Amino acid sequence: MFGAETLDHVAIPTRDLPRAEKFYLETVGLKFLTQRKNADGSPRHTYVKAGDNIVGLTLPGVAVPASPSGAPRYAIAMPAADFDAAAKRIAAGGVVCAPVETDDPSSPFEKSFLFDDPDDNHMEICVRRKALPPSAGVSHVIFETTDLNRAARFYSDALGLKPAGCVRGETFFEFANGQLLGVKKVRELSERTKRKGRACHVAFNVTQADYDSMLELIPKLQGKSLGDFRAGDGLRPPGERSIYFFDPDTNYLQITALGEEDWSLMSDEEKWRRTIANRQRQGRGISSFDKGVKIQK
Repeated sequence: MFGAETLDHVAIPTRDLPRAEKFYLETVGLKFLTQRKNADGSPRHTYVKAGDNIVGLTLPGVAVPASPSGAPRYAIAMPAADFDAAAKRIAAGGVVCAPVETDDPSSPFEKSFLFDDPDDNHMEICVRRKALPPSAGVSHVIFETTDLNRAARFYSDALGLKPAGCVRGETFFEFANGQLLGVKKVRELSERTKRKGRACHVAFNVTQADYDSMLELIPKLQGKSLGDFRAGDGLRPPGERSIYFFDPDTNYLQITALGEEDWSLMSDEEKWRRTIANRQRQGRGISSFDKGVKIQK
């Protein structure tokens, strides 16, 4: 059946990487995976894990306040036995947070706790009514849209997600494994949607059979393909295909049809060796950002 299989990873902006690491590891309770480096060896982003899903804490971040809409928002699924303790730790951490909500029986969530992290990212922990596979630690993501019908067509038809109802004014669509993507209708997109932060995006896994159809449907349904810079840099394993793209509301996304090998944790040294060599062949160099120079505008 046509449709994106899983929500694979998210990358969110952070201005202070040690602070973000401490918050997500000690307060939220996620697991450290690795820290990635720029070409000069300076920190670039840290990967923490929720289940098998990576949450990338990504420099240099954005100096933009949290949006009034509650989106974009990123939600971590937790076992019921861990939820209350995590909510108490987060509330005690001095961040902006809402009361714990007990959801309606028709909702896919039993309990939810919304908060803002130290970098003003809207976040959430939740208990799913029907448990997700253990690998799926990211429960859902919420995006802003100025046109709910247009967004619904895009996510249903271009990415093959299944409509999954509304909760708290947010319209949900379901992946094949039960993870969710939601959209929130707004009159105008917030600065958090417009200014995402360098390399901050949400990625989905799709089948090789569906990839070509999605590649064609994304622009037809008012998305915008941005290509795949990693392929040009020699960082895709054999058979893997991927594109980055905007949805009709400029939310920054990625689809990947996996190949036979996993190069996602290639060493930084090998990554930059390949990147520099391939860009030199193309008559280009690496950017100031890749070199480790963080330009603030």
